Amino acid sequence: MFRLDHPQKNPLFDFYAPLGTQYRGLLSIPHSGENIPPEFEAYLSGDHAAYREDVDFKVNELVDIPKLQASGIAVLVAHVHRVCVDLNRDEEHCILCWKENTQGKKLVTQTPTPKESIAFIEKFHRPYYHILKAAIQDLEKRKKGLVSMIDLHSMPSKPTAYHMKQNPNQKMHRPDFCVSDRKGKTATEEFTHFFKDQLVLSGHESSLNDPYVGGYITEYVDQFRTNNIQIEINRSIYMDESSKLLILSKVERLKPLLTEVLIKGFEKFDS
Repeated sequence: MFRLDHPQKNPLFDFYAPLGTQYRGLLSIPHSGENIPPEFEAYLSGDHAAYREDVDFKVNELVDIPKLQASGIAVLVAHVHRVCVDLNRDEEHCILCWKENTQGKKLVTQTPTPKESIAFIEKFHRPYYHILKAAIQDLEKRKKGLVSMIDLHSMPSKPTAYHMKQNPNQKMHRPDFCVSDRKGKTATEEFTHFFKDQLVLSGHESSLNDPYVGGYITEYVDQFRTNNIQIEINRSIYMDESSKLLILSKVERLKPLLTEVLIKGFEKFDS
């Protein structure tokens, strides 16, 4: 099913299959999409600058996908904007759930009916989880031990008013990376600390479960036989947060580093 030498194309996502016979793990990137399907336009403010505020901007371009594929790592990249459907939330809370962005700008102007929400869930949320589940179950069939999965995101360099409301006690300073495992629930200590420590060895500050402990995808994947973590990348280490543009010199340094850390980890825990 997954032995392809090109992406499995879909309007909602791309699935980049591992190449060759080795299949070591799965990388999920659910929040870098910027596509607004026409069905959602009537419910939204039309303020595209406000929409972009909380996108995990170009996270899919921070890893070398062909190199990951060649190392036996599948990559799943969503296209649809999180303001329409938040793939890191459960079905009950995923559709047009960001009424305002984290800067307080209004995003959603009209609430869909329950019938419309169900149709949106069926069309835009479930397909991502169908392929996520299929990819992990395929891994489970091939491996005896725990199988590896990472959910990759980016975070603002400083907490916004929204974040402070969610957790008033959080630090204003954020590290370059945050590695999360639902406070030890979704991965072995060895697995989690390997990625955290490798990021530190590469010259980056890295925290554990602070300021994020992991999201719904991390919880969902925990039902399978997995080592599964979330990694958040501080946006200041690769982009201009005001202009919403990549800083190419930073990307050129970060991309091979992050790709190598991922490959090392997936190879080490390939059971």
